[in-house]
Amino acid sequence: MRAKYFRWIPLLYFKIFHRVKFYGYENIPDSGPVVIAPNHVSFYDPILVGIGIKRDLRYMAWERLFSIPVLKGIIRFFGAFPVNITKFDKAAYVNALKALSEGEALVIFPEGGRSADGKMKDCKLGFARIACKTKAPIIPVTIVGAYEAWPRQRKLPRPRQILVYYHNPVRMKMGEFADMKARNEFFTEVTNRVAGAISSKLPV
Repeated sequence: MRAKYFRWIPLLYFKIFHRVKFYGYENIPDSGPVVIAPNHVSFYDPILVGIGIKRDLRYMAWERLFSIPVLKGIIRFFGAFPVNITKFDKAAYVNALKALSEGEALVIFPEGGRSADGKMKDCKLGFARIACKTKAPIIPVTIVGAYEAWPRQRKLPRPRQILVYYHNPVRMKMGEFADMKARNEFFTEVTNRVAGAISSKLPV
């Protein structure tokens, strides 16, 4: 993929229209597998996360977006593959493992969908399972201001400042578990750590 060479186009838009600022981008590894885990409040979020990172990304994206002819081609070009957010999607899971096993950076929204009110929803455990399976570090990402700029209820965006924070990596060492309960408790702990990092920059 060479999508990263086109990042200056949306970056210019966000700099002018939303005075976007990025913090902590040095926390993104230059190479190797990594899971990027942002909060999700706006149509803007996948673009915002990507333009602050100087490497190609893969995205788990809502499958319904792939039913829109022009958009389908664009998001595939930028590394997206579909996921059914209502149930376990084996194909998406396999694609995610493949991307990380090949040393790519993968964006997964832990909440599984956009927030209706701008507040963070409960995170699902799937992204933690994928990261643990591939031994990939997780970079929590907080997007602030995107909900005010373009919430799901609005047809068009408005000029509000947007800030994007890339937090320190969450690294996990997964050992053996006595049973499924212990395994899920481990994934829950990881998920809570990521959610806590994201929440740390959200307005109270």
